[in-house]
Amino acid sequence: MQLGVLWAQVPMGPYISVWKLVPVVLVLLVWARAMNWVDKDSPAAHLPRYGVNVGLLGAGVLGFILFFALPSFGAGFAVLLGLIVVSFGVYLGIRKQKVGLADLKGQFKNFIRGMGGKPKAIEAPPGDVLLMDRGNNPVAAPEADNPGRPAYDALQQILTDPLRRNAQRIEMTPGEGSSHVEFFVDGFGYSGLSLNRSASAGAVTYLKSLAGMDINDKRKPQRGGLKVTLDGKRREIQIDTRGGVAGESMSIRTDAKTRHSLALGDLGMGDDQLSVLKGEMGSGGVVLVATPGEQGLTSLLYAIVRAHDAFLSHIITIERAPDTDLEGVTQDKLARNASNADEAKRVAWIASQQPDVLMCSEVLDPKSAHQLIEFADDSHRVYVGMRAPTTFDAVNQWRKLVGDDRLAAKRLRMVLAGRVARKLCSACKVGYSPDPATLRKMNMDPDVVGKLFQARSEPVRDAKGNAVPCDFCHDLRFVGRTGFFEILRVDDEVRQVMATGGSVNQLKALFRKQRGKYLQERALEMVEKGETSIQEVLRVLKSGSDANSANRPSPAAAPKASRTKPAGQ
Repeated sequence: MQLGVLWAQVPMGPYISVWKLVPVVLVLLVWARAMNWVDKDSPAAHLPRYGVNVGLLGAGVLGFILFFALPSFGAGFAVLLGLIVVSFGVYLGIRKQKVGLADLKGQFKNFIRGMGGKPKAIEAPPGDVLLMDRGNNPVAAPEADNPGRPAYDALQQILTDPLRRNAQRIEMTPGEGSSHVEFFVDGFGYSGLSLNRSASAGAVTYLKSLAGMDINDKRKPQRGGLKVTLDGKRREIQIDTRGGVAGESMSIRTDAKTRHSLALGDLGMGDDQLSVLKGEMGSGGVVLVATPGEQGLTSLLYAIVRAHDAFLSHIITIERAPDTDLEGVTQDKLARNASNADEAKRVAWIASQQPDVLMCSEVLDPKSAHQLIEFADDSHRVYVGMRAPTTFDAVNQWRKLVGDDRLAAKRLRMVLAGRVARKLCSACKVGYSPDPATLRKMNMDPDVVGKLFQARSEPVRDAKGNAVPCDFCHDLRFVGRTGFFEILRVDDEVRQVMATGGSVNQLKALFRKQRGKYLQERALEMVEKGETSIQEVLRVLKSGSDANSANRPSPAAAPKASRTKPAGQ
């Protein structure tokens, strides 16, 4: 009663109002929560934790001081809110330049999920991969004295480090006395651990059992799949096993159904190239799409096919055992070991259905090529996948396959060639001043290019000199991949040169007349932007040759790109 009397005697100014107090308290709570997030995020983003905290705290305190000092509630609240928003905007801007903002999407989703009271994702025991059975039920680790525990532990050793580093593929190959594990991240191979034959065989059997595969048949090729969780992230893995003289080998692909899900605009093409490619999509004719082996041909073909409207166009693909489904597209599956005659029959049958767009992931038989040329009139588009390093090599392969230069040029409209290169980790890449003479050799202007970036060769260290892992690249120095491409438009001049048996030099002259840029020139544009390094570009451009060693570097030796060869998409 006395408290109520006292409260009634307090003068109620313009700030002592529930409706005015509530937004101020909400801003205070959001500011405090955001400060807590920044405190944890800044070290991971390689930003000075102390300086960032002082700056944001100072901006917030100044905002509250001005809020209470200004005579108008509206003006005070606007200043308070503005100072807080601007300070955090500055932080995000600096973070974007340093490591980017792509990872914040997942953090925001987790935050919303937590606010909504939804159950948390299943967490694995510390350091372990949580395995699921075929019914997606978590599988508990066997007890220490359980006979299956050594196999479980061996499987954990095989999976944990590669999955934590976001490996797309894990290979275990039995050898004499032991089995070797290697894994591939962004198409680059790294050496993993070695296990004794007994442990590796037990791991394969354990995983096959969970996936519902036949554990008794250790010779026949088998395929299965299941889900796993590591560090709160759920992954879907595809398991392939095959027996041999030395024992069972195992290949594991992660998230195989989504690994070719890139859109055309996400591949790394320049705006000018996208404009040319999209401008031709309403036309008929043959388009050759080429990359060297293991350089993203499937992803490129799928992105082009997806760019067509599957609801307005009848699209069919002919592929050898595809493992990814394309929505709205009829995928005709050709066995991997199908003969050339089988291929030709399938092409003739599909062409008789008169699709608007026909994509062949590979063409081996001249009869198939002839049928595709006859089918590809002004209203029917045909895409042909080829394993070739450049547009000019693709043209020569096509001419050789068809066997008639005039026929090969007849319906050809465009040749597209591409490569994929790893992107430098924006959090830990190292800048340097390039040698002007080296720049000139690579047709780069020293007056324009003053700074380039490369993968670091030393660990990231804290203020005390202690080595700390980079959370963004998991100490692999690179994160993600992007492509670079060259496009040859087959106009009347190009077609005439082809039809009369013209040389590659003649085609290159016409390519320059079209103001086309070679693959190396496109790649060096990425180098100038700091997206990748000269060393990575040279590695990728050599990927079509036999210059790569079969040795795999360990993750700690990741910058030594010449010691490995790329793995496929």
